[in-house]
Amino acid sequence: MKVCILQTVLDPYKGANHLPLFAAASTISFVIVCNRSKAKASDLPKNVEVVTIPGRTGPYYYGVADARFASLVLRRYPAVSAFWKQFDVLHFNQVMGPAFRRLWARRQAMLFTIHHPVTVDREMAMQESHGIGRLLWYMKYMKLVAWQKTMCRVCDRVMTVSRTVQDRLQQDYGCPVESISIIPNGVDGSVFIPDAQLPLFDVIALGSFMHPRKGFRYLADAYRALAEKGYRIADVGRRSDEQIAILCSIPGVTIHGTVDQQTVRSLVQRSSALLSTSLYEGFGLSLIEALSCGRPAFAFGGGAVPEVLTPIDASLIVPLRDTVELVRRTEAFLQLPEAQRHQRGQQYRDAVLKLYSLTSSANLLRQLYVQMKREALARATSADIQESHHR
Repeated sequence: MKVCILQTVLDPYKGANHLPLFAAASTISFVIVCNRSKAKASDLPKNVEVVTIPGRTGPYYYGVADARFASLVLRRYPAVSAFWKQFDVLHFNQVMGPAFRRLWARRQAMLFTIHHPVTVDREMAMQESHGIGRLLWYMKYMKLVAWQKTMCRVCDRVMTVSRTVQDRLQQDYGCPVESISIIPNGVDGSVFIPDAQLPLFDVIALGSFMHPRKGFRYLADAYRALAEKGYRIADVGRRSDEQIAILCSIPGVTIHGTVDQQTVRSLVQRSSALLSTSLYEGFGLSLIEALSCGRPAFAFGGGAVPEVLTPIDASLIVPLRDTVELVRRTEAFLQLPEAQRHQRGQQYRDAVLKLYSLTSSANLLRQLYVQMKREALARATSADIQESHHR
């Protein structure tokens, strides 16, 4: 089986890149077609090849990057090109350029991944803004919302990571439930393992906080409260200049910036607890990675966070935007005796590996591809029969 993954940027340090999942689905060959790749050769699994199509795409907002990327791809490989024939499934990983609709005429299986609908990004950004800022956020997402809805209708199936997002896709885009396949994020328990060394940091927060949905201002408030009590904080991921200036004003915060996946994993292992102030998560990959390392993940209960964390420990879920409660629960854990923290950490690891193993996710993905290939062949055969009758 051979699958074409289409995504604007391949960034191996982002949860949505899927590289560990593709590696686990080792019997499938993947070709990732992108505009830019930040991956080194050592980042790529043996079953993954990358084809880079250069060209200026512009900013993500207003749909510019997605539209340009789709045009660049189809300029290099038109819909009639033999390039597409080699693939059993065309898998659009959160990319929604309108030109991609031309590939529908090929009758190949088409899968569209949505980790969370862009309607959520727009909603959260507007909630966190005022006045003209709210209007600007609405306008930035107008085309993206329309194109994502269209891709849901053009593709044979939509793949997402939680029931929470499935419900939102039905609500916002009218997607039939039977066309949505849920494949939860998975974690590799042989990679994300506990570290017996003494922690270097008491708390850590991961990821890009550039979008209002990620709740940076709430994270900064939590940092200040924890720093006042002498706790050591690791901040990891992309930050704006303004955000860096705020972090520099908080004593006890060590700013690591964007680092490779191995360093991220090491920092999680050498921290006692993870914080997440995201206002909506389609799943929350960093949460289960921390739990697999035996570290609690205290998170605002936005989006699918309750769905993911409730079966593990409901006390990890904090009311949305309540930084006081976030700090209180984090501190309560940090003040437990070491033996009790270790015991809880082992319970977290056992639970998360049982619920969200990478192997299980890879098996579900493989089954989905096989099913889609079978359905596409049946449709093509039926269409050929009908055409022969018309002749």
